[in-house]
Amino acid sequence: MDEAERVIVDIQLNQGAAAWPVVRDAVLAAEDAGFDTLWNLDHFSGAMFGADSMNECFVSLGAWAALTRRIGLGTLVVNAANRSAGLLAVSAATVQEVSGGRFVLGIGAGSAPGSKWAAEQDALGNVPRATIAERHGHLAAVVNEVRRVLSPQRDSSLAGFPALGTPLRMIVGANSIALAAWAGAHCDGLNVGHWNPRRADIIAAAREAAGGRPFEVSVWDEFAPELCDTGHPRVREHAAIGADRLVLTVTRAPDPRAIASCGRYLN
Repeated sequence: MDEAERVIVDIQLNQGAAAWPVVRDAVLAAEDAGFDTLWNLDHFSGAMFGADSMNECFVSLGAWAALTRRIGLGTLVVNAANRSAGLLAVSAATVQEVSGGRFVLGIGAGSAPGSKWAAEQDALGNVPRATIAERHGHLAAVVNEVRRVLSPQRDSSLAGFPALGTPLRMIVGANSIALAAWAGAHCDGLNVGHWNPRRADIIAAAREAAGGRPFEVSVWDEFAPELCDTGHPRVREHAAIGADRLVLTVTRAPDPRAIASCGRYLN
């Protein structure tokens, strides 16, 4: 078995791109087709994707967890600036319980002020931190606090909060060497965009920082059924730079029939 044949294929849906019945059918199609994990977005507005609205990510994942039985579930990625660390911890623990342990928390530092991706924060008065160092520092603080809140060995002041016997798996969305290295040292995995010209260096930095401990790398790419074929040249390219997973992203309204057609490669 070569590297490409070992790549795990996931799918990501934009939960605001279509009415709930269409999203529901896409979720069920993804599970039936054999995708390993189903991811969603953490945004408050669908405008940047050409959508009229956006459903909240953890509420959506709770519904998806109740619909499904096998497929993994995750956020790709939560913006660390969108919630307090305590609220994020409780939300994540809730999805973990409802899903029977199928949840992975993907988290990122968020975008710079004034960028396209920060417009929704600006609209709500939650202006992003000014520098990349400040955003990375806040991400690290949020990760540490989530772990503290959910730990069975936590302070007695947190009695009654959800606790997880098994630590929550966390992966980091990173587009820089510095954040990738931090993820390798402190988290369980890394996600990087296929479009990033430094993606191979970013993956290498994360793996070096992980020091040989279990660490999973995913690359996201635009959804196309043929990319579920691990023999496809594009999948081989991702595998060659160290990807363990390929996340196929559906940013527009999903077509449950197209998703179902992936079963010929995955099942």
